[in-house]
Amino acid sequence: MQRVVFLTILIGILIFPGCKTFEPEADITPSLIMPQKFSIDAGINDIVYNLHLFEECEELKSLINDALNNNFTLKILNERINQAKAMVAKEEAAFFPDLGFSIGGQKTGTQVKNSHGQSSRFDGTHSWDGSLTSTYTADVWGEAEANKKVQEFNLKATAWDLEESTLELTTTIAQIWIDIISNRNEKRILLDQIDNNKTLLELQKFRFLHGKANALDVSQQHEVLANANSQIPLLEKQERFLLNELVFLSGYSLIDEVQVNRKQFPEIIPLPRVGVPLNLLDNRPDIQAARLRLSSSRWQISAARADLLPSFNVTARALFSSGKLDLLFHNWMATLAGSIAGPIFDGGFRRAEIERVKAVAKEQLNIYALIVSRAIREVEDVLITIQKQDAFIKLLGKELEAVRLTLKDARIQYQNGQSSYLNYLIAWTSIQNLERQLISERAIYLKDRIELYRVLGMSFVL
Repeated sequence: MQRVVFLTILIGILIFPGCKTFEPEADITPSLIMPQKFSIDAGINDIVYNLHLFEECEELKSLINDALNNNFTLKILNERINQAKAMVAKEEAAFFPDLGFSIGGQKTGTQVKNSHGQSSRFDGTHSWDGSLTSTYTADVWGEAEANKKVQEFNLKATAWDLEESTLELTTTIAQIWIDIISNRNEKRILLDQIDNNKTLLELQKFRFLHGKANALDVSQQHEVLANANSQIPLLEKQERFLLNELVFLSGYSLIDEVQVNRKQFPEIIPLPRVGVPLNLLDNRPDIQAARLRLSSSRWQISAARADLLPSFNVTARALFSSGKLDLLFHNWMATLAGSIAGPIFDGGFRRAEIERVKAVAKEQLNIYALIVSRAIREVEDVLITIQKQDAFIKLLGKELEAVRLTLKDARIQYQNGQSSYLNYLIAWTSIQNLERQLISERAIYLKDRIELYRVLGMSFVL
């Protein structure tokens, strides 16, 4: 009878593996309708892939390379990848039998004295024992395979997390670089304006001494100069904050370790075509990671279902025992056993686990749909921002031209005594503000162009 039971177990172990009873169902498509195209696609290039965003710049390339090599967030993600690889290796171990050993010894002694006045004697014995034990659980229902798939998909998702963080880091570095250049250009223009305001103040003082200007004209010019001077500390504070952020992202601690010497904005290529929304599914790292985590959650359901069924186990054991250590392995006994084990009543624990992982899978499905939807919105937002920002800069340039004409007329009328100095100052202040605003708005446009590559899931080429 025992032989029949054992043979039945072995036959089950040999026949059932590979049945893959609980493979996940076909991929579930989220309830999300993908648009056929983006609402704006005014680019002149056919593709966006592998295009230079702007002229080659060694300084920016160096900053990005330093950040990619030293950034702590990327280092953390690399270690998470190593952890995920170890989890895959742990699950793969379930396909192999385990083998363990133990060895030990004991000494037993008795002190004996038979009569009064007689010396006692010591009786002692030595014994040694050891064992080798091997256990193998067959993956009859595919539970071990499902757990391995869970970890493999998690590993791939973590790799895409690293790709996403790398893309975000390069984008941020480039945008900070643009901000620093913008800040320094604004400061340069402001210093030129301060010099001009000082000259105008001296001129007004001279005119006042000769009765051609009044005290109000002088005080108004003083006010304009004071206002311009007050902006310098703010620009210097902003520049220092930007440099500090650049140092942090580059994995350094000293501000002197990062240098930005560029003085002018780089020339950028014409706006490329952005393709169709469907391309985002392949290009966006966050979408890829979400899709893989969805697949992982569906394999968790397979593993939970397989856990409901009996397991098939084979155990082999060799026992060694001897009174002498050198004879230990000459005295042994071997045992080979097979067993079937399964749940009868667990209070609904396993069923509850199935419902839990089903809910996790539905959550991951909605997360995937959310990320896809958000990616489409981000592209649409950046496209409209680029379009309107470009139009705004052009109109701002025309406004600056108009104010310069106004300044010219206001100066002539003031010199002829037909207008007050205030009208001239208003026009002059408007020009100062517009010149600085144009620098700032051009920086915003450049950063939007950089952002376009990120939301499309592309790395711009330097």
